[in-house]
Amino acid sequence: MSAHWKTHWKKGVRTVLAASLVGALTAGTAACGLGGDDVAEAEDNTVNIGVLYPKTGQYAEYGRLFQQGLDLAVDEVNAAGGVGGKTLGLKYYDTQSDPKQDASVAPKLASDPSVIAVVGDYASPASAAASPTFQQAGLVHYGFNNSSPTFTQTGDHVWSPAIGTDAYERVYADAAAQQAKRVSVVYIENDWGKQAYGYFKEQAAKNGTQIVYESSYLPDSTDLSPILIPARDADPDLIVNIGYGPDGALVVNTLRDKLGYTGPFFGGQETAEFLDLAGDNAEGAVITGSFSAEGTKNKGAQAFVKAFKERYGNNPGNFEVTAYQAVKDLAYAANATEPTREGIQKALQTVTDFPLYQGNDTTFSFDQETRRAPGIEPILLVVKDGRFVPYEN
Repeated sequence: MSAHWKTHWKKGVRTVLAASLVGALTAGTAACGLGGDDVAEAEDNTVNIGVLYPKTGQYAEYGRLFQQGLDLAVDEVNAAGGVGGKTLGLKYYDTQSDPKQDASVAPKLASDPSVIAVVGDYASPASAAASPTFQQAGLVHYGFNNSSPTFTQTGDHVWSPAIGTDAYERVYADAAAQQAKRVSVVYIENDWGKQAYGYFKEQAAKNGTQIVYESSYLPDSTDLSPILIPARDADPDLIVNIGYGPDGALVVNTLRDKLGYTGPFFGGQETAEFLDLAGDNAEGAVITGSFSAEGTKNKGAQAFVKAFKERYGNNPGNFEVTAYQAVKDLAYAANATEPTREGIQKALQTVTDFPLYQGNDTTFSFDQETRRAPGIEPILLVVKDGRFVPYEN
């Protein structure tokens, strides 16, 4: 076959394949009953919440837990009639909870007219990188997991129902003071970790607790022996870790398995990942939280626990409930006003009975100065027999 004939033959094949593909796609679309007009109508009848979350990367466990709570809540909202007669959807964006990726994704969400609000990310520094873009677009950024008290300072469209880091660390330091006069503290080296440790240190001083050793560590650390050896050798009554789940497991495993520390430990997070990574070393670990599936007296939370367990086969934890509540809050806002960006913002400014699944109260409202939810108190949890249960001093 000559080169000239080969060229014409390839062009002909490509033409036939292209025509066949178009025909197949057209037939497939028609068979599904989703012609152009139907697709446009379906899109017009759907509004979305944008989701910034870590589906992959070192914080992927939190993304998995968030998605379980978010998906359950959206299904319940739509089963109850949706928002303002429209279907509520979720548009997920995997950011690995990395500030650079959050900042890169934010313009896509801001320019999407179907998105009426955004939730996430996991880490406050990552979330804060996206907030200015949403603020400029008049798009509510609902940082349901962002406990940093400074998170909402970007502007009036940035909100958070999360308990503040200052409240968490006050409770943490008070619990430490109940069983220790001398503590060693290690904390994750990022904006949140430094801020959290500052609050802990301030409350410890008020309690008369002596911090005999302190050190930060990088989020991607793999060997913490250089800082944990002096933490152990400072002869503390208690070692405290202020960080996330994976690094909490690394800290306690190093202390127990490598360094022979047998004293009390505060640290970790309420995730299956922490329990799996730490194994038997997790036993007795104390953490702060906002919710206990086994201890809640909140009727709405009890119904959530039942629905979650029926769907996923296990009890939910703090990360699942806060994600679930975020969707419920925003759906409530949309139904109180209208399912638009303007409607969500107006509701957050005026509605005083948002549904609450943390603590004993059943509703909450926002402080309009801070755009946070005051009055939701942290609780303490402890690992007992391989699961987190309410902790009693």
